[in-house]
Amino acid sequence: MNVLELSNVTKRFGTFAAVDNISFSVEKGKIVSLLGPSGCGKTTTLRLISGFENVDEGSILFSGKDVVNKRPYERNVGLLFQDYALFPHMTVEQNVAYGMKHRGFEKKLIPNRTNEMLELV
Repeated sequence: MNVLELSNVTKRFGTFAAVDNISFSVEKGKIVSLLGPSGCGKTTTLRLISGFENVDEGSILFSGKDVVNKRPYERNVGLLFQDYALFPHMTVEQNVAYGMKHRGFEKKLIPNRTNEMLELV
């Protein structure tokens, strides 16, 4: 089963299509990268998935459920961007754990889960 599926997703800013009819899916347990030059729509795509931007056309499904009309906090998605999105006063580990702490994860499980995520990178 796909944990994430984008179908014909488009996002425009005025007449500029920042994301134009993109479709892809991610199976459970898979690691995926979005690669491309600056300005090609990677960040906009992630913002669409997380709900920080609204989809103009298409659908986004999490485990088969449409989330296009859900708010960011209802999607259970976390993002860490390369620049300017980390808390500079915190360690990398603290930045990774931040979302879990504020999403109600069981406190004793956070260090292990944080280490698991850091092992992936």
